[in-house]
Amino acid sequence: MTSLPLTRRLALGLALSAFALAATPVLASDKKKAKEGEGEPKVDPVIKLQAMALPIIADGRVMNYVFVETSLTLSPKADPTAFAGKEPLLRDRIVRLAHRTPFTRPDSYVALDEGRLKAAMMREAVALVGPGKIAAVTIVKQTAKTRMAPPVQPVQPAKP
Repeated sequence: MTSLPLTRRLALGLALSAFALAATPVLASDKKKAKEGEGEPKVDPVIKLQAMALPIIADGRVMNYVFVETSLTLSPKADPTAFAGKEPLLRDRIVRLAHRTPFTRPDSYVALDEGRLKAAMMREAVALVGPGKIAAVTIVKQTAKTRMAPPVQPVQPAKP
């Protein structure tokens, strides 16, 4: 019975020392970064937006949804806090726009027209934060809700 508490103490001591050893490089690297930076902290100019579900609409019907992951690249002279708190507004504007004038490709029910989506996102982002602050819009990933066959191309009517 007396060896059981000793075993527990030993196991706890080993676990704590392993944790301390694992945390030591992290703490050291943070100190090194603080010495190098001295001034302002480095801010990533890329803002990763949450995924949006945008509709694929054909013949007035919602055929599918595509989950789109996007990111915005800020211009070098832009204030990194310029976009703070405005992501939900941008996503709301894009979703509303996608229902009004869909970004549907004529050859696919599982992907969006990236060019039109990027242009619309750039337009809306600039309207939210001001001109010259957004350098680029990047479509990171598109994932369709359901895999579907491409649309049947309409047959051209014969000329009389």
